[in-house]
Amino acid sequence: MKKWQGLNQSGRSSNITAKFSSAFIGLMLILGGVATTGWLSLSFVRSETQATIVSSIKLQRLVFEMNDALDKARRLEHDFFEQWSTTGFLDAREEYARAYGEQIDQVLSISDLLKSLLATEQVSATLRQSNPAVVSYEEMVQQYASSFREAYGLVGELGMDKTGILARLQQKSQRVGDILQFADDQELSQLYMQLQFREEDYLSDRQNSERTALYQAIEELQTAIRQSPNLTLERQLNALNALNDYQALARQIIRLDLEIRAQISQFDRQAAELSAQLLEIARQEVQQGAYRINQTSQAATGLLVAALLLALVFASAIAQEFIYALKQLEIEQAKSESLLLNILPKTIADRLKEETTTIADQFTDVTILFADIVGFTNLSSRISPRELVTLLNEIFSEFDRIADLHGLEKIKTIGDAYMLVGGLPEPKADCAKDVAEMALDMQQAIGQFNLNHQENINIRIGMNTGSVVAGVIGQKKFIYDLWGDAVNIASRMESHGLPGSIQVSEDTYQLLAKHYQFEERGSIMIKGKGEMKTYFLLGKNSEKAEKERKLLPFPDPSTSNSYGMGTGLDR
Repeated sequence: MKKWQGLNQSGRSSNITAKFSSAFIGLMLILGGVATTGWLSLSFVRSETQATIVSSIKLQRLVFEMNDALDKARRLEHDFFEQWSTTGFLDAREEYARAYGEQIDQVLSISDLLKSLLATEQVSATLRQSNPAVVSYEEMVQQYASSFREAYGLVGELGMDKTGILARLQQKSQRVGDILQFADDQELSQLYMQLQFREEDYLSDRQNSERTALYQAIEELQTAIRQSPNLTLERQLNALNALNDYQALARQIIRLDLEIRAQISQFDRQAAELSAQLLEIARQEVQQGAYRINQTSQAATGLLVAALLLALVFASAIAQEFIYALKQLEIEQAKSESLLLNILPKTIADRLKEETTTIADQFTDVTILFADIVGFTNLSSRISPRELVTLLNEIFSEFDRIADLHGLEKIKTIGDAYMLVGGLPEPKADCAKDVAEMALDMQQAIGQFNLNHQENINIRIGMNTGSVVAGVIGQKKFIYDLWGDAVNIASRMESHGLPGSIQVSEDTYQLLAKHYQFEERGSIMIKGKGEMKTYFLLGKNSEKAEKERKLLPFPDPSTSNSYGMGTGLDR
């Protein structure tokens, strides 16, 4: 009996153990199934969403690169149409037109990459629907390049050798001058010289005001010829006929300029709209992807916590994966932010994110500096284009470093010209001294550059202090720039200066006279301002000025490769 009872108890114990074991195994299978299902689901959602985000960021980067290449092409095109009449058609073609074609080819190459990206399965349906916009963008770029080639051909007709329209314009002008010499009339001579000045102004700037002034000069000379008592009737008719031919050729040149500018303006608007559309689609995709990741992560975490410890372990691993994905997203967003800060000052970029209105600020006391490298054109004839750009990048990178040390704002570079300003976007009382130190340091940097490379280039610097308006141009492609008479005067200080000198205006001299040594240059004629008194900045008054300089010497490129590529026409 007792033995039976022992066996019975043993059997019950085995049944209970089996039941608990079965329950435990079932529970573990349920936990494992929940965890595995949750992990697989989250992995699928994470991979799909991450692929969408990466594709969207890649799309953004390609659009930025395409816009950058197009901007370079636009600058080359602008330089071609601005310079061909002064440098000659053949020289302008060699310097600008070929480089322009290379940039257009790069734009079309990037558009092909965009179309390939949008054709993959990794992108979302929303991104895939933007493919027609890329095709339209590419068609517009091709049409724009075709328009440039047509305009390029017309310019060839205008300026080629001695047979172009521009050459005939000069011949007609010379014909009018030859006839008027017989009149011995001072008024006619003055009006003829005024006509030549107006022609030169228009061919240099090609603006509406210069065009109107040219027409007015022609009309005034026509009236004076008709009323001159010193010309015979035959010479009056000959002079008027020659002047009428001159006027017809001038109108033909002006009409061509207007047609070219109209085509360029239309393309700028369409290209800006399409590139903004692509960027907006990509930005929304990134936001939606981040939102889906966060929502899925929260739901999965709740499910895995309810499945106790094992599910929590799986959830922890998955959470780490999501944290990694979000960190990668933050890194990519930081890169985009860095690109924006390369174009705009931080305070302006922050305002631009919050404000929808145009940003335009008045600054009453800023100091503007223009610098131009003298001898760089001769250097370009002796070395390859790659070496030329490398040297220019080395110089401008050093200028950027010095500007950061002095707390100055670089505005832009145009070719081998460099522009910066002190006293904005945050006003500063002694900004003129900072800019003066910058100018002296730039001279020192050029000297060290010549020593490192056994070159003999120089730098011409101009400074002026005054009131400006600073703001952002455009609604889609942002550019931070300055406007005002003070900017024009600073530019004239540089262009009318001497190689190796720092020429400053009277306003800047009054602010710095107590602290720096100057040499009075005297009065010079400034276009649009008349005679202005200027000075050459020589250095600090103190003999210990050199000991106070804390800048590092200009790096030797043979021992350092820390310089990145320059920003070009930054903004």
